[in-house]
Amino acid sequence: MPLKTSFANKPDTSSDDVRTDADERAWADRIRAGDMDAFEALYRTYWQRLYSFAFRYVHSKEDAEEVAQEVFFRIWRGRAHWVPLGAVRNYLYLAVRNAARDRLERAAVARRWRVGQVGTATEMQSDLEAAELVATVERALAELPPKRSAVCKLRLIDGLSYAQIADRLGICEKTVETQLARGLKSLRDQIRQAP
Repeated sequence: MPLKTSFANKPDTSSDDVRTDADERAWADRIRAGDMDAFEALYRTYWQRLYSFAFRYVHSKEDAEEVAQEVFFRIWRGRAHWVPLGAVRNYLYLAVRNAARDRLERAAVARRWRVGQVGTATEMQSDLEAAELVATVERALAELPPKRSAVCKLRLIDGLSYAQIADRLGICEKTVETQLARGLKSLRDQIRQAP
């Protein structure tokens, strides 16, 4: 169910407006005080990113939309006591991850109930871990510098050769090799740090 606000269908025009943790912390303070403009700014900045992140878990546009909206709804509903620890963006991604995992667990239980089977906890855990790994990799790719991200996606997701990537991006193969090596190192570091 879409978030019923005046800005729910506006395009994400301010995705790069917030640059620092201090700016985001100020947003959180203003939201806690009931400032709808600050909430709208947070929503417009992170809606598309969080929707995409949720989609990597739930693989359904409707479910991803509901997961992201549920997180924003909970923030607004509990705004008077909303004090995210650490960076606001980290809080948002963690909240979406948890909401998506909860939705997957509920769906798995409902599926087993409908067919009258009880799957093992190990099967469910391995499905969740696989979805989480994919989401972690996708998020890490999104956080790379644009050129590096493009090179890594073309190699790892599209399976293009170094020559094809160089041709498509208008760069030399050595640059492809360098950007890919740096990107893979960043991805490995991100995956090791993932909760």
